[in-house]
Amino acid sequence: MRFGFHKTALLIGAAALLTPAVVSAQVNLDQAESDVRVFQGNIDGEPATFEVTVPAGSVMQIDVLSTSDLDPIVTVTDAASGEVIAEDDDGGDELNSRVRIRGEEDGRRIVISVNSYDASWTESGESFGGSFDLRLATSTYTAPVTRTVTYGARETGSVQGEPNLFTFEAQAGDMIEVALLSEGELDPYLELRDASGEAIAMDDDGGNGLNSLLRHTFDDAGTYTIAAMGYGESQGDFTLRVREQRPVMAQLPLQVIGFDDQASGELASQWGDASTLPTTIMYQLSEDALAAIRSGNGEVTIRMNASDEGDPDFGGGIDPFVELGFDTPLGFAVATSDDDGSGTLNSMLPVDLGLLAEHSGLLDMMRIRVQAYGGSGGAYTLTIAQGMEARVEGYEGAAEAAVDAVIEAVD
Repeated sequence: MRFGFHKTALLIGAAALLTPAVVSAQVNLDQAESDVRVFQGNIDGEPATFEVTVPAGSVMQIDVLSTSDLDPIVTVTDAASGEVIAEDDDGGDELNSRVRIRGEEDGRRIVISVNSYDASWTESGESFGGSFDLRLATSTYTAPVTRTVTYGARETGSVQGEPNLFTFEAQAGDMIEVALLSEGELDPYLELRDASGEAIAMDDDGGNGLNSLLRHTFDDAGTYTIAAMGYGESQGDFTLRVREQRPVMAQLPLQVIGFDDQASGELASQWGDASTLPTTIMYQLSEDALAAIRSGNGEVTIRMNASDEGDPDFGGGIDPFVELGFDTPLGFAVATSDDDGSGTLNSMLPVDLGLLAEHSGLLDMMRIRVQAYGGSGGAYTLTIAQGMEARVEGYEGAAEAAVDAVIEAVD
């Protein structure tokens, strides 16, 4: 058997001399060098620590991958000074941790400490921990280069501990809309800086999810800088978009709407910083609509719908929220409201305003207020049609009860 094996090997070797060379070749991983190293670790009541050097001119991505029920948290400190460089809980996939550390010009010796997120919640005598893989991937560091952008631009890049910078030429009165979109673990953060480097606008989570959305109208012409970075210590890949130029929409805080009219507008997120767009708009009924109610035609359905023209990267995914109430000396008093009464994210509020026909003062004070629910924002349409449409189950009678309560309070 042993002889036969060697004979076969010799025959195969001889045949190989007569056969054209194959393009691909098998790699012996036992002898291969790699920029990726994986080590096993375990936490049993105490953090697991490792010491390693990040080579000069490189970036080391540190991943802590749970191989148990462990929810890992990683802390990286400078080995010489003890200064905390980075810390992360869930920056990797699912509950795993991830940080990126630069080696600077001369290299950097660091200490990696892996602990259980549950460690801070355990009481005396309780145990915590589990097994994990520590994955170190080293790559060459490429310093971000300042790029020039204009309306309609789309740029990609990676945040590795310092901002990516983009310059933008603006004229007085121009409006800019910038979206910073995460392509993974980055929690985007945007700043708009003037020529002196001072931040004049900023945003963290004004876009969808953790994405950033910044809007600004320039008072003065000049060169401005957009800084794309990560919130806190977060790092990763991104896409930066500058929306096509469009005029600033003039939107009065109080507008008039009649039956079968359609009003349109655009709202900013209640959580964002968008000085060019309002977060709420009020509507009052037209004189014709008020006359119809007084004559007995008071059954109406108020609809607020998301506009199909919105771009989701720039807040186009509005979740409409409509309120019916009264403008009082003490402010807006809500009588009833709706979020998803249509059975979708759109709002639908059927109400019998005829109940107010004999209360002319209340009719004159009545207002419809529209806004974006939660952290959403974007374009919408508002309509008031005669007749009461059926709402989804669970909403019947809510509007009438609210109006009755207001009338009773006034009487």
